[in-house]
Amino acid sequence: MSRRIDSPDTDADREIHTCIAATPPQPFVVRAGAGSGKTTSLIKALDWVMSEHGASMRAKKQKVACITYTDLAANEILADVNDDPLVHVSTIHSFYWSIAKTFQADIKVWLQNDIRRRISELEEAFENYSSRVRQTTRDRNKADQERYGRSLEAVAGVRTFNYGVGSDYAKGILGHEDILQLADFLLQNRPLFRRVVALNYPFVFIDESQDTFPGVVKSFKEVEAQMRGKFCLGFFGDPMQSIFMRGAGDITLEDHWRAITKPENFRCAKQILDVANAVRAQGDGMEQVRGLHERGDGGLKPVEGSARMFVLPNTLNRTEALARVRAWSSATNNDEGWATPDIAVKILVIVHRMAANRLGFGGIYSALNDKTSDAMKQGMQDGTGWPVRPFLNFALPIIAAVNAGNEFAAMNLLREFSPRLAPAALTGQRAVDVLRELHAAVLRLVAMLDEAGTTIGDIALHLCDTGLFEFDVRFARVLGFVRDVADAVQEPEAADAVPAEGLSSDAAMAKFFNCSAQELWPYERYVSEGSPYATQHGVKGAQFERVVVVMDEEESDYRTYNYERVFASAEARAADRARALDGDENTWSRTLRLLYVCCTRAQRGLVLMFFVADPATTLENVVASGILPRSAVFTQEVLAGWP
Repeated sequence: MSRRIDSPDTDADREIHTCIAATPPQPFVVRAGAGSGKTTSLIKALDWVMSEHGASMRAKKQKVACITYTDLAANEILADVNDDPLVHVSTIHSFYWSIAKTFQADIKVWLQNDIRRRISELEEAFENYSSRVRQTTRDRNKADQERYGRSLEAVAGVRTFNYGVGSDYAKGILGHEDILQLADFLLQNRPLFRRVVALNYPFVFIDESQDTFPGVVKSFKEVEAQMRGKFCLGFFGDPMQSIFMRGAGDITLEDHWRAITKPENFRCAKQILDVANAVRAQGDGMEQVRGLHERGDGGLKPVEGSARMFVLPNTLNRTEALARVRAWSSATNNDEGWATPDIAVKILVIVHRMAANRLGFGGIYSALNDKTSDAMKQGMQDGTGWPVRPFLNFALPIIAAVNAGNEFAAMNLLREFSPRLAPAALTGQRAVDVLRELHAAVLRLVAMLDEAGTTIGDIALHLCDTGLFEFDVRFARVLGFVRDVADAVQEPEAADAVPAEGLSSDAAMAKFFNCSAQELWPYERYVSEGSPYATQHGVKGAQFERVVVVMDEEESDYRTYNYERVFASAEARAADRARALDGDENTWSRTLRLLYVCCTRAQRGLVLMFFVADPATTLENVVASGILPRSAVFTQEVLAGWP
């Protein structure tokens, strides 16, 4: 089996090697377009650190750190470097905890100050409530103040702090957001802490740097500035693929850093790459070269592929239009894969609502997306949010294990998640009795999900009341009023009501608990990529042979993304681009980057379906934009007669 590390070096790879082998090593920023083999360059960089500096680093018990976006990416990189103990690969949360966890006294001081800050914010919000704020909102604010007050008292007695999925300050458990804020504070305010980090990790490489939090970038720049010559920082990313609202985007170069560009694209067939380059020409202007090749007679040859757009009236039935486009593409390309009724074609939608409604979890989507915080929306969309984790990580897996007769898997889940099997909880109890009760609770859980009328709130209460699952403090708080969700659902949101942890979160959770438990299965299938649908955000980093991108004004959030801005009149596009070049992050620039990401997911076939109110005008604007040639843009007429 070939490894990415053994692939031929590109010019960018050789530049990275030069930076790592220099005395002292030189910090660098790699700008690598979609399909360029950025991860391959990252893996090669790790290997060069080991070959150039491994002996001295081992003698000093040092490591090279590689920070990735997901656990899956971390595991893939570790496998490529053969799990060498010299390499530490993890997400930013895990890495931050690994460097902060020994500073227990600093953690306590920071947490106490942070809790005081939250109490102060709640007090200020309470004082500024207008007369239209309901009494229930005022009561909840007071309850939150009291809860934080109790946490502050409890923290004083905590001896050891740990990192968990969700925060529980009384038990000394810090959540994801806590870890980010804690470590950023230490890195930006404690010179000793920066020195310790640099001496333990003289090389730190950050993958997907455009999506890294700005605070993380600032923190590591502080380390590099203090420990210059003894600490090498490397960023690997692509500003044109910056599509998450919290990302750092383009990494600003310091005077002594090296800028490295990797322009190759090994993924996309020629016609697709032409579209991607035309999109990128309006952004940062970097032109990607090479394209997808396949081996044939006489060696490697470029793949032509296909890239087309359908400009369609927004009055069409979307499902029928999609079926016709797929049938037409199958016949035109002589490729049955376009019409195969499974996931041979990946369908990318602008927001999850389209997929949610079609797949059967529209209630969950609406509850956790509409009028909620950005964090709650993102957590629902990728399956990492605290409201959905108990169901995705425990409830559905244990039901699946029981239905499959896999008692071993079910028992492992209970050992991991049930508070009743914790050693302290078993003291003075007969283990056999506890297991018998848990077994009955699991069987009841299985039955509940098959019963009509069961809500997600019913499932949550069952998990809590039977001790099958231990919820974190946020869930425990909401469970306190889940039996009377009507008040929270009906209570109108006041703009001056509460910050992120207040009414909007409570109302969202109340709606979520009222959703049918039956929606959990299609939701789980969707976030685990078992569906042909995906959001245009959710596939960044992935690749598929055939891709359909649905560009639909009905699904657009016009404040954030709007494809009609990208394909507007020449004058409107020029004005938007000018504002973006002046530093105004706007709807046009965000949508342009999203379009680039979508197009570059496709390897051999790309179809853009653009639903608009005025197809004739839009078609002319599309052609004028230069993104696709006239011969590749079609209207409703070409689909006449297709099933």
